[in-house]
Order: sequence, then structure tokens, then C-alpha cells
Amino acid sequence: MLISNSIRLRCRGRGRGGEEEETCVKGESQGCRRHEVERVGWRSISVWDMREEAPDSDFFTNSSESSDRVLCSPGLRLSRLPVSCCAISKSQSITHQHFLKMSRADSSLLLACDEDHSQNKYTDIDEAVPSKKMPLSTFRLVCLNMHAFNYGLFYASVGVLLLPEEALHMFNESHAIFLAVMLVIAGISQLISPAAGYWSDRMVSRLGRRMPFILGGNFVLFLSLGCMYLARTYLYGYTYLLLLFVAVLALNVAYTGFTGLVSDVVDMSQMGYASGIMGGLTAAGAVLGLVSLGFWIPLDMAYGLYAVAVVATTPFTFLSVRDAPFPFDQQKPYYLSELMRSYWISPTTHGDFFWVFVSRTFYYMGVSIQIYILYYLKDTMKDPEISQNAQKYTAILCILSQSASGIVSALSGKFSDGIGRKPLIYFSCLMMALVYIGYCFIDDYQWVIALGLCYGASNGVYLAVDYALAVECLPHKEDHARDLAMWGIAAFLGTMFGPCVTGPMLTIIGGQGTSHYAFRGYVAVMMTGVVYCAFCGGFIYRVRKGEATYHVSESENVV
Repeated sequence: MLISNSIRLRCRGRGRGGEEEETCVKGESQGCRRHEVERVGWRSISVWDMREEAPDSDFFTNSSESSDRVLCSPGLRLSRLPVSCCAISKSQSITHQHFLKMSRADSSLLLACDEDHSQNKYTDIDEAVPSKKMPLSTFRLVCLNMHAFNYGLFYASVGVLLLPEEALHMFNESHAIFLAVMLVIAGISQLISPAAGYWSDRMVSRLGRRMPFILGGNFVLFLSLGCMYLARTYLYGYTYLLLLFVAVLALNVAYTGFTGLVSDVVDMSQMGYASGIMGGLTAAGAVLGLVSLGFWIPLDMAYGLYAVAVVATTPFTFLSVRDAPFPFDQQKPYYLSELMRSYWISPTTHGDFFWVFVSRTFYYMGVSIQIYILYYLKDTMKDPEISQNAQKYTAILCILSQSASGIVSALSGKFSDGIGRKPLIYFSCLMMALVYIGYCFIDDYQWVIALGLCYGASNGVYLAVDYALAVECLPHKEDHARDLAMWGIAAFLGTMFGPCVTGPMLTIIGGQGTSHYAFRGYVAVMMTGVVYCAFCGGFIYRVRKGEATYHVSESENVV
């Protein structure tokens, strides 16, 4: 198709509110030229030459006449952001399959023209460029990610501080066994995430696809916290276990909706920045939880703290952005076979995302080494004050480390938008490995603090790019909440399988027939952490994406 100055193209579609919208653009001389698009959530679009009547079809137009035809991919309109052209014959029928082949780039507008009518060749004029979503201000990004603060507050303190005390409170004679039961319950509940993501990707609601899961999950969590407090007060231990399962289930459902929402509304040019803010707020919530439950308030008041956090953070996420509703007439069907496939991941079906998943699993296997820090301080520190009060000094170390993690994560995210994700993950793995090597040569708490700060900083670098790289490598753009749920499960698998190796290793190599372990056992554990970090970096090397540079133009509007 040749677009000339005498031709005006009209683009009509249904907007977010259901109203008909219309935009016009004038041709720019002979041949295909770049035009501009902006995602507005349209159900369908048609573009045609205004010299004749509009075609009846809203989307794929099989045109056998000599008139010019242009097709747009759904969800876009002609506006101000750059997108490239593709070549299509003006006289040949445009098939569904051929159009899909051309519009592989997500959210791209494809304008059609033909370069060789005689041979009916379809030639790409330029590579399609994904459209950009409206950049969000730092304030909006912080408000959007406030849910991460609540998530970090809950997860960082529940397993470390709350559940050990509750197991002792309600199951005094068998508290070790029931603590393990509680941790298993919390872990199993994470398996709901892919199912919740699959449902979210197909949700049709006036609130959008993600908000029903965020609001519903937080509401159930809020009610469960109150019931858990009553159960622990009246020593209903088994009821408490059931309520714990419901609470963590609700937390994971809400988090699945949240990760899907962020990937929906944040453009890739800001994804690293948003990921850094997410990591920073997660760490900030963790610090508040550890400090509050460790030093400020009694543990039975933890339920009130969690409930207040849910009530305080949810409105920020809800009001920060609009979760565009999915059109009712485009609702995708639910299939049990597809749902079961949500729990399967392989290089064939998921490409780069599979290697991100495996790398993240090994990273959290490395992170699981930290659960032995309490024993490490008790058994290896030369200062009796440290070894005899190891729990107190472990809490201090965790608070300082998490604080460093939050600060570095918030600062590193935007940096990753310029140099890519993979270099920062390599750096994080290297720093963590060096920290674990350092633990093999010290017996002084001051050095432990120094290495703990380095560990926190390296973890912050990883958190800043972890989510952004996962979004960049998503294999199915239409099912990204489901795939991001699998990304979340990688952390659970890492923290579960890591101790399965290092626990027996510490016992076998460091066992002395007493409650204390020999230093050689900790050396073996730390060097295993180094191996985990090496595998994390090695599998990230298999990822082809993550090197690109993203840039937000200063001329773009920020909302």
C-alpha cells in the first residue's frame, strides 16, 4: 500500500469506558512511514482509506478489491509513540495467520503496504517496535508498590519470629514438630499462585483483571489475622493451623494479582526502576517487621500490626493506577488442561523464562544459607557475649542487612534500565559468593556485620532487577500473571531445597556429638552457598534477553 498526502486514514475502536472513539492521521508521502501509537485498551480497531466507506469487519479484512487497506493490532490507536511499518499487498487477501506472524511483537501497530505486487512478496519495512505505556511518576510507582511493603512485613517476620513462639505457646511438648508443620503449610499454600494467575489472566470484572485478587486476597487475609489471634488466645492449636493456611493462601493470591498488575501498567523502560522500588519497599517492610516484633511490641500484637499494614497499604495500590477491565466479549475460556499446564515449565515452552526460573531457584538456595547464621554466631564467635546472646545479635544483623538491601535496591533499579539486568545479577552473585567465602575466615562480630552489609547490598542489587528480568522474559504476554506466579514459586523451591542439602552437610561434617557444630561444618555450608551462586549466574548466562538498554525520553509525559 502506498500512503500519499491525499489520503487520510481513520482509526475507530471501542475505548475503555465502552464509548466509540475515533482518531485520524494523514499520510506522509509515498511509501510506508512510521506512525505512532498509544495503548488505550481498545477491544478492536479498523483503519481504512477515507475515500471509500468503512469495511464492515472491525479487525481482519480480507480485501480482494483494488482499494487500499490497513490493519491494526488490537489494543492500540494512532497517537504519539513510535511504531514501525510492515509490508502487505493491497490487492491480496490478508489471512489471520499471516497477520499474526507479522504482529509477533506485543502491543505493536502494523501499517500495511506492498513492495512487489507482481511476486506478491510481503516484506518487512522495519522491525516492529513495541508500543510504550504511559510513564508513571516516582510517586505513582511507590504507591503502586505499597503492596510489596505489606508482603515483606508479613513474610520476613512470620517464619523467623512469630511461628516459633506460637508453636511453643500452643504445642509446648511438641513445638519443634509443629513448627515444621507450620512452615510446610506456609510453603504448600504458595502452590495456589499459578492457578490464581491463570484465573486472573481470564478475569472479566469492572474492577479489572488484577484488582479483584488484590482486594479479595487482602480482605480474606485481614479476617484470617483476627481469627488467628482468637485461636492462639484460646489455645485452639489445630484451628490455628487451618487459619494459617487460609491466611498465607490469601496473601499469595493477592501477591499474584499485584505482580500481574505491575507488569500490566509499567512500561519496560521503567520496569527496572519499578522493580527496584518493589525490592526496596519489600525490604522496608521486612525491617519494620523484624524491629517491631523483635524489640518494640509483644509477639501476640503481631496480628494487629499485620492487619494495620493491610488496611494502610491496599488503598495506595488501588488508587495509584487504573486496572483496565477485560472486555466481556473477549473473555478467554477456562480449560482444566491449561490450568494443569500452568504448573509445568521447560525450555521448550517458556524459553528464556525457564532459565530465569532455574537461576532464581538457585539464588534462593544460596539465600537459604542465612538460616544458619544464628548457629554460626553461637558456635564460632570468640566473644562470649555474642555466642551466648546469638539470637539478639542475629536480629541486629538481619535488620542492618535488610536495611542495606532496601536502600541499594531502590537505587539500583533505575540504573538497570540503562545497562541491562544480567550484568547486575552477575555482580550480585559474585558479591554473595565473596561474602560466603569471607565467613570462612572470621570469628569476630564486627566482620560479620561488615559482611552482612555487603550481603544485604548484593541482595538489594538482585531484588532491583529480579522482577524486571522476569517480565522481560515472559513467554506468553497474554498469560503473564500465571507465568509470574511460577516465578514466585522459584523462591519457595530454593528456600525449601537449599536446606535439604546444607542441613545434613552441617550435621555430618560439623557434628561433634553435642549441640554445637565444628567450624569445618560451617565452611562446608558456606562453600555450598558459593556453588549455588555460581549456578545462579551460570543459568542467567543462558538468558538471551536482559542486555538491552531502555530509555525514557524526557519529552514523554509522566502521569
